[in-house]
Amino acid sequence: MNIGLIYNSFTYKELLPEEKEMRETGLAIGKHLALFGHKVEYFDMDNPDSIEKLCRSKIDVAFDTCERIHDDARGEAYAAALLEYLGIPHTRTSSWLISLGISKERVKSILSYNGITTPPYQVFYSDQERLDPDLKFPLFVKGLASENSIGIDEHSLVNDTGELRSKVRQINNQLLQPALVEEYIDGREFTVAILPGEKNLVLPISEIIFHDLPPNRRFLDYSSKWHDNSEQYKKTLPLCPAHLTTDEQQNISETGMRCFNILGLDSYARIDIRYRDHTSYVLEVNQNPSIGEKDSGYVTTCIGYGLDYTGMLNSLLQNAIMRKSENRPIGSIRTERFRFSQDKKDPRSVEAARV
Repeated sequence: MNIGLIYNSFTYKELLPEEKEMRETGLAIGKHLALFGHKVEYFDMDNPDSIEKLCRSKIDVAFDTCERIHDDARGEAYAAALLEYLGIPHTRTSSWLISLGISKERVKSILSYNGITTPPYQVFYSDQERLDPDLKFPLFVKGLASENSIGIDEHSLVNDTGELRSKVRQINNQLLQPALVEEYIDGREFTVAILPGEKNLVLPISEIIFHDLPPNRRFLDYSSKWHDNSEQYKKTLPLCPAHLTTDEQQNISETGMRCFNILGLDSYARIDIRYRDHTSYVLEVNQNPSIGEKDSGYVTTCIGYGLDYTGMLNSLLQNAIMRKSENRPIGSIRTERFRFSQDKKDPRSVEAARV
């Protein structure tokens, strides 16, 4: 099969840790697909000549790993839209759903309307705005459109108005976007990964174990994902599969799949959840979780299910081709029957993969 590998080289700049991971993911995927016998052609979305080459190509399907264009996260949607315009099936969800998902407020509104529990919130466009009296401290502050935990640090959990204004001001000024302020849910944290296909599958649930961290640091920040020498990185190791009762597994799995279906997703995704008092609080829906060869939480859940890296890549390719062959619009909402992957015998427990 002729496969186009859509990726970012970031050759025009000094790479940040998350950008290095994005580039290495694209190159690793291309390597594995070639070893499996596919003909792989690389298209660098940071190179205009490469984009023109893509427009003239005769590839059968695109494995799309593009996350930015000129440092703009909306480039994810631009790349997918170009592939859709060219009529090339691709592994991402639809461009319009990528655009919708950029705003965490829009996603929260849609999920809440459909009965999904998310933390109460307020969007701050300025640090001078007054806090809604119904919101109670402690609060958690992050960028409305940020990704890769950018902007989340030791000051993101705030306990009074002064701390709130300081963090909102930082988000507004440094990230040039509004701040999303949510009530902090002090509970167990899980990730629910969905493998798309004819029957969408909930992969083994992973729990973030906060080893010996104080209560005010039990969350994933930028350091916990990208600074491997930091205490936060070393003490936030996921456990997969998580230790859950049947009722907990049912609640968390059903919540993750409902989010997937409500948003009309039909490519790989990860739903981040805090669980407290028998309730699943959805923190985020990640339409493009890392599928890097190393330290990727999504890949780890696939391995826990019994699907190796090359098998996962081919499963995602087949899903893209299936959508095209069915002549089904990418991102259309479908009612799915699904099963819990942890019902498999002898699921493997895998530690030390980053989310």
